[in-house]
Amino acid sequence: MLAIQRMEPECSSSPSSTEWMPELTENCAVCGDRVNSCRLGPPACLGCIVFFRRSIIHSSKYRCLRGESCLINYEFRSSCRYCRLQKCFQTGMKQSAVRRRDCIGPRRPSPCSSDPPVLYPETDVQFIDRLIRIQTRQFEEHKKQSVVKSRRATVSDVNRMFKWSINNALEWASQFDPFQKLANEAQKCVLSEYGFSFFLIDQGFRTKCEKASGYWMLQNGTYLHSDYYYGQTDDVMETDYNTVRSHFEFVKGLQIAIQKPFESLDIDMFEMAALKSLLLVSREFSSYFFFTSTIFNFPASFPKPNIFSDYQERMEALKERCSYELMEYLSSKYTDTFVERFGALIIILGEIRTAVKLVYNQTKVSDLFDSKKFDPYVRSFFLS
Repeated sequence: MLAIQRMEPECSSSPSSTEWMPELTENCAVCGDRVNSCRLGPPACLGCIVFFRRSIIHSSKYRCLRGESCLINYEFRSSCRYCRLQKCFQTGMKQSAVRRRDCIGPRRPSPCSSDPPVLYPETDVQFIDRLIRIQTRQFEEHKKQSVVKSRRATVSDVNRMFKWSINNALEWASQFDPFQKLANEAQKCVLSEYGFSFFLIDQGFRTKCEKASGYWMLQNGTYLHSDYYYGQTDDVMETDYNTVRSHFEFVKGLQIAIQKPFESLDIDMFEMAALKSLLLVSREFSSYFFFTSTIFNFPASFPKPNIFSDYQERMEALKERCSYELMEYLSSKYTDTFVERFGALIIILGEIRTAVKLVYNQTKVSDLFDSKKFDPYVRSFFLS
């Protein structure tokens, strides 16, 4: 696992993989995945057990958009909840087998390790909710280390914010098993873009929350202003026109691409967590994802597009789960406009990736973003 400068873990002992997913010889009767138990009737994986349990507990009503004949297997088990539930019944799962204890969730050991525990989205009942807890803690740490009085950002501030972002992105990415399976250099390549995405998302969210008109807020409460000289307290040195102009265009670009849509949508913590997750699992995205009658194309990812090529099916399953949870959340909160809002959030993914390129370009012309002035740890990610 890539060695990263980050917070100490809360636990120290490491569980074996069998504590997470018991090894049984049969396959799940619904999707063919590895069996967890037969407590609902037929042999079933934990993902299908959780899905069936939640559907029964919440009296969920699903509908199929493809003639109620969808293929349900490991790869496509999340593609249609209606057909998946029908197959659960067809294989013999019993409503009467869902006990009160199931409403709380299955008992299992609390995983503790030197690295953050890996999330298995198909088996984690509250996948994005758990990521939100990580996000909330990271934001609290940012707030604790923020400046007392807001001021213009310095090179030191920018360097520190890159370090925070890379560390936060690593902790987040480490929750996904395909990332943990990558070699160190491949992980570093992912973080060379993904860490900078965190840099922009967290700053855009803080800017939105503080209603800082005209400012672009960094995670520690310092700011950038489109006026290069605004907020300078030392003797102002003459700066060449190209530097001043590129600074203006950079800050305005971030405000238009990220701050404006964040404010117009009034993006919340759940949507933030979903965006961060989709940015990781959205790899090449030559594929597409269906919701109602609309096709949403996801923007491309990572300097090396085939970096997750050995884990394509797993990444697709992760993408599907994140997308479904986001759509489910939006449909409950924005009943009449959830499809349009989902589309707007996917567009923001592309804007974020475009803005990452703006950051890289800025390091070539800006004294504030001059990577030669950053510490070796941060600088190493610019060279990945």
